[in-house]
Amino acid sequence: MNSSSSRRPAIEIPGQARANRLPANPATQIPGRARDDGPAEPARKDFGRIGDTAVERVRLESGGVIVDLLTIGAAVHRVIVDGRDVVLAHPDAAGYADSMYCLGLTIGRFANRIGGGRFTLDGTEYRLATNEGGNTLHGGPDGFARRLWEITDLAPGTVEFSLTSPDGDQGFPGEVAVRVRYTLAADQLRMDYAATSTAPTPINLTNHAYLNPAGAASGSADGLGLTVHADRVLEVDDHLVPTGRLLDAGAHDLRQPRRVADAAPLDTCFVVDGEPGTLRPHATLAASDLAIDVLSDQPAVQVFTADMMDAVPGLTGAYGPRAGVALETQNFPDAPNRPGFPDSILRPGRTHTTTTIWRFRRTRG
Repeated sequence: MNSSSSRRPAIEIPGQARANRLPANPATQIPGRARDDGPAEPARKDFGRIGDTAVERVRLESGGVIVDLLTIGAAVHRVIVDGRDVVLAHPDAAGYADSMYCLGLTIGRFANRIGGGRFTLDGTEYRLATNEGGNTLHGGPDGFARRLWEITDLAPGTVEFSLTSPDGDQGFPGEVAVRVRYTLAADQLRMDYAATSTAPTPINLTNHAYLNPAGAASGSADGLGLTVHADRVLEVDDHLVPTGRLLDAGAHDLRQPRRVADAAPLDTCFVVDGEPGTLRPHATLAASDLAIDVLSDQPAVQVFTADMMDAVPGLTGAYGPRAGVALETQNFPDAPNRPGFPDSILRPGRTHTTTTIWRFRRTRG
């Protein structure tokens, strides 16, 4: 989903083996380890600065997959499968601080929209910072995507980032401690989120990466096959805020693969088949030789084809419309204002947890 906020936000510092290989895009070829190697020790490196603030990169490597992660926004910067970059990425730290399209960034406190920038919880109305007309999108103008996260754990194949969000942050109640752990193993990247709060507060965490298994340097996701495991979508108003109704997917039924060019435009919340809270397939994005399967325990996935993306600075040049597809696993948008939606309130003494997995599946030998 496109964030409409364009101001430069403040940065805060909180206290498997197969023989077949993919043809690489020459512009993104990176020497890698043998595919039968286990996870390497994480490698840390400076990624530049945002003002006076240093940003750090952590590299995870396992077999034919490399993942680069950043302390700014706990971002997924690069995912390289057999030498091919498969996520859209900015070239430098400043690009992430100003990222209008939230490339690869961790979203919170509340992903997607809260209508009217307000909600009532336990009899108290809370007014939030707004950044999309009168709505609060992706946690507000200075949400988790704009913060510098702390590296709190490193081990072969895994890194954990942590952030503390103070009481009143963007208008939300309660001090929230949040962690996201990335684990790379067996041709998959796992994202485990956890959060606690000192007061009841809405929580909805996701990653906003744009995937393109044909390669980010290809410039277009149009020819990719898109599958979404859902027969219902949320009805929304003209501002993309849910009305509270669930509709048959109809023209958006993507349970059988369809080319992205034929399915677009999409900025649509799909109600995923199966039992929420159980890890299950949400969506697949497939090129001729590589598919990315997205699995999660979340009730929904927001599919965003970024049809308005224009001249966004990228590693191999500017990104245009439908350069990649965001598959944002999440709770329902505006859930704090919709009692019939899955509960989004995190209360003291409880821990909110959720998991998303990207599985990299080679489809041609």
